[in-house]
Amino acid sequence: MENSNLITEFLDKAVIDALSVLISTSDANKITNSASVVANSFGSGDFRISTQEDEKKLITSFKKNLSLLIEKTWVEQFDISLKEEVLYKLGQFCSSVEQSKWSESYKTFIKILNDAVYLMFGAQTKSPEFSEYALRIDPEFGIFWWYVSNLPLENDWTEDKNRAIELVAMFFLANY
Repeated sequence: MENSNLITEFLDKAVIDALSVLISTSDANKITNSASVVANSFGSGDFRISTQEDEKKLITSFKKNLSLLIEKTWVEQFDISLKEEVLYKLGQFCSSVEQSKWSESYKTFIKILNDAVYLMFGAQTKSPEFSEYALRIDPEFGIFWWYVSNLPLENDWTEDKNRAIELVAMFFLANY
């Protein structure tokens, strides 16, 4: 787990353990429970996705809020094409997951998250100190970034596990 010493200042051991379980388990109940524990640590309310309607609302809120964050972020001239690309990929991603193509969309999702954070914070996101910086300036965002930083770039997980992992990150960004 990235930044395990610093993250203990901001999170209970139960949350850190939940992320480890979420990434490593294939047990559906453990995935659901661990996803809930991690999402609830973001401080954005209670994470409950019990119906398809709940899921659809979350996807819509995620798309709307992340689009606004990206659109309102001032970027250097050389990053304008990246900004446009992220917005385009975000639309494609949301269409894909609305069709329950979670595994197929995972790699694009991770790229969108990393690129969006880069657009918001600049080149410092590539620095090893960025995780600490994020935790100190905005603990909720820092916890989210810790979560994202611990996700693999690719995986061979089930649709349900990919769905849970992606919904956790979407939950934070829908409410940020």
